[in-house]
Amino acid sequence: MQQTPLRHLALSVDEPEPGLYHWMILESEDAMKTWFVVEASDDAYDTFSEAWEDGASTLRGMGDGQYGPRAEAAEDESADPVLETGPGVDD
Repeated sequence: MQQTPLRHLALSVDEPEPGLYHWMILESEDAMKTWFVVEASDDAYDTFSEAWEDGASTLRGMGDGQYGPRAEAAEDESADPVLETGPGVDD
């Protein structure tokens, strides 16, 4: 089975106020020139380490443990269209 490419993800910890740490998972889709936040902690952590560990746990959960987080497969433009309504679809 052919796999899609690995996603370009990075974990970062920010300290917006002294002693309050937040993790962020960033993703790049343009050869790592621009990054955007895809996940972030809602609550602050008391230590950098706590924020890092929770962020790393979230990052691990974003993909298969063996193969990592993969990009979604591109839609096959040559495939037959999927019916959203019609006989057998609304049943």
